[in-house]
Amino acid sequence: MRRRFNSPLATALENEHEGESKLKSITPSNNQARQQWVLLLLTVCTFFLLLGSRGLNEPDEGRYSEIAREMIESGDWLVPHFWYLPHFDKPPMTYWLVAVSLKLFGQNEWAARLPLALAGLSGLGAAWLLAGSIGGRRAAFWSVLILQTSLLYFGMARMLTTDIFLTQFVAWAIYFFWRSWLCLPDSGAGGSDKCFWWWHLMGWVAIALGFLTKGPVALIIPLVAMVSLVIFRWKTFSRKGLLFGGLGGGLVLFLVLAAPWFLAVNARIPQTLDYMVFHQAAGHIVGANIKGRHGPVFYFFPILAAGLLPWTWLLGWLWRRAHWRKMSDVQKDGWLMLNAWGIFTFTLFSLTHSKLPAYILPLFPALAVMLAVRFFAETENPEFLVAPRWSWSACAVSPLVLLVAFPLFFPGIFHLTLPRWMSWQAPVVGAAAAVISVLIKNWSISRRAAVAVGVAICSMLVVAKEASWFETDLKFNQTFKPLGLLVQENYHAGDVLLCWGSLPEGLPFYADGVISSTNRPFFGDMNPARVPLEFSGNQARLGALLLPTEAEVVRLLAGDRRVLIIIAQDRLKKVTTNFPLKVVARSGQWNLFSNR
Repeated sequence: MRRRFNSPLATALENEHEGESKLKSITPSNNQARQQWVLLLLTVCTFFLLLGSRGLNEPDEGRYSEIAREMIESGDWLVPHFWYLPHFDKPPMTYWLVAVSLKLFGQNEWAARLPLALAGLSGLGAAWLLAGSIGGRRAAFWSVLILQTSLLYFGMARMLTTDIFLTQFVAWAIYFFWRSWLCLPDSGAGGSDKCFWWWHLMGWVAIALGFLTKGPVALIIPLVAMVSLVIFRWKTFSRKGLLFGGLGGGLVLFLVLAAPWFLAVNARIPQTLDYMVFHQAAGHIVGANIKGRHGPVFYFFPILAAGLLPWTWLLGWLWRRAHWRKMSDVQKDGWLMLNAWGIFTFTLFSLTHSKLPAYILPLFPALAVMLAVRFFAETENPEFLVAPRWSWSACAVSPLVLLVAFPLFFPGIFHLTLPRWMSWQAPVVGAAAAVISVLIKNWSISRRAAVAVGVAICSMLVVAKEASWFETDLKFNQTFKPLGLLVQENYHAGDVLLCWGSLPEGLPFYADGVISSTNRPFFGDMNPARVPLEFSGNQARLGALLLPTEAEVVRLLAGDRRVLIIIAQDRLKKVTTNFPLKVVARSGQWNLFSNR
């Protein structure tokens, strides 16, 4: 008889052994309670542990946090401002959420990222409910574990951008639409018109909130998922009028919730709608305004493969005819909706000209639910659901790739110098992977999946901690926290600040008190097509603070006042050859100079 490994995690996660063993002799109530405690512990670690351990990285985290800070400072929650100039790259929902958190918990990294963690939790809630309604309680439990341990979802729940907020709203919109579908008599689940309207309109509320986060994509994805389901059941569906009525009523509610902000800001600053529609939304689609975000049509294939780790190995067995035939009609409807959600999202962003890895994040709840329903749904005959044993072993070991890759590849990519002890990390982790592979060789699928969850969370948290040690050494994404402290230490009353060449986007967040609405810096050699100058009228709003020629910069430096110059390393040669400057301090790729 082989010896079994009975860790608390593995015991709690193994509710049933897929075609390999009988259920454990444990009462369902005790098992559920144990699962809930394990899930709570893992989720707290995933989203909140080390949340404020690193500074805000450039450019996105610094930008969004600074916009939120300026909302609090100015009291203007209608028009977002960045470096005290109107900024309309995105709708305001992300700024509002971060500003509320900063207002409640203070101006710090933890407070800036808290809304991200809560959005990540919110997305888990939508996945839990959706998977439970399609595949049962066990599928709901595993959908949450799969989603929070997927590399891209974990990372974006700790990186301040709009993507995790958009993802939660898309997930909730599709869940609400799914519940409204189940309320229709033709769905086979039973329901009423009142039930349909309640859930359907809740879906439109979620769409409106998503639209206020990132624009039209929050509207398109849920509608495509629902329309695909309607088309699939069109011939057998008898309540078409109710669906069209719901669509009309939902659009009215959507406009009531989403339109006021756009109309209000356009009334105050008339160029806003034109900028957001044609420059931002349309520009990203056709490639007119993508700022180095180019990518081929296959760009997202490796992103998906890496971002879904450790569960990527299961994708090859996700779609099987036997699985489809075993489903009930309601489950088939849910499976079709999930597929439409995921495939359309992936195709949409693959065809747009602007590409960044986080763009496909909204399809991850769909994939997590599909994987959970496919491999962990409660069923009496689960043999056909099982992927090969080696794929589950790969899931258990693959998270360690992160710990191997960090010391091997990150120094070359980000021009880092790692401490000598980290040279041992790759071989040690490689040996650990070999040991784990041997230990789990005869384990059940559920236990291997449990190992994958534990190893994934530990690996990602270790990398998150290690990354914080090198945050000022990153060439393009360093934090401005040390530079902000240096500016505060070296600034004296009467000094002048000059930002030369590149904009240190998140610097005011850390130089609060020195850079303010009443003490704004001068700008020299700035690209007029980049933020904050690209929005119509912003150059004029800066007035004399914008120094368009080198002669004006030299004139400022030759004046009676001490000038502190903030300049990136790659711009250093140009400014120092035209005027002798004194080095005050250096921080990563940025320098602080003075003319005195």
